[in-house]
Amino acid sequence: MMKREFVLPVEICPICGAKGSFQVFGRIDDIPYFGETMETLATCSRCHFKHSEVTHLGEHEGSRYEFLITSEEDMKVRVIRSSTGTIKIPGLGVTISPGPGSQGYITNVEGVLNRIKEVLTYAIESSPPPKRRVAEKKLKKIEEMIQGRARAKIILMDPYGHSAIIDRRSKKRKLTKREIKALTSLP
Repeated sequence: MMKREFVLPVEICPICGAKGSFQVFGRIDDIPYFGETMETLATCSRCHFKHSEVTHLGEHEGSRYEFLITSEEDMKVRVIRSSTGTIKIPGLGVTISPGPGSQGYITNVEGVLNRIKEVLTYAIESSPPPKRRVAEKKLKKIEEMIQGRARAKIILMDPYGHSAIIDRRSKKRKLTKREIKALTSLP
C-alpha cells in the first residue's frame, strides 16, 4: 500500500490564538505488526506548540507482553507503546498508565528506563526526605539494570493490541476479559 500524506491548515491556533500559524501534518502508512497506522503532528509556528500522535486504524485483540531484562544487551530490545498501552516494572514498583493526553512512542528498553529516570529525578526535587530516599533507591536499581547488573521484568499490556515488545524472547498472550476491563475502566 502506498503511504498517504495530508496537511490540514487550521485558521486559529487553539493554544495561543494566532491566526494562520497552526497546521496538522499527517501520514497513513502500512506498518509491520500493526497494519494501517496514521501518524499526525500538530504544530504552531508562533507559540511553538507541538503534539504528535500515532493511531492504529485496524483492530487487534488485547495483548500482554512480558520480557525479562537480564543483560546490558537487553537495553536494545524494541518497545512500541501506543497511547493505550500500560507498562509495568514490578521490581521497581512502577506502572506507566495512559492518561487523556497520552502519546504513543517507539523506543527500546533503555528508553523506557530513561523516561522513568526523568520522572524520578523530577520527583526527588520536590519530595520530602522519606520519599526522596525511595526514589533514589529506584534510580540506583535502574542504573544497575542499564548496566546489566540487575534483572527485572517489564510487562506491556494494551487492551487494543497496538503495543508490543519486539524480541523472540518476549512472551505474548491475549489479555483476559477481566484484564481488558481493568485497563479500560476509568479510575
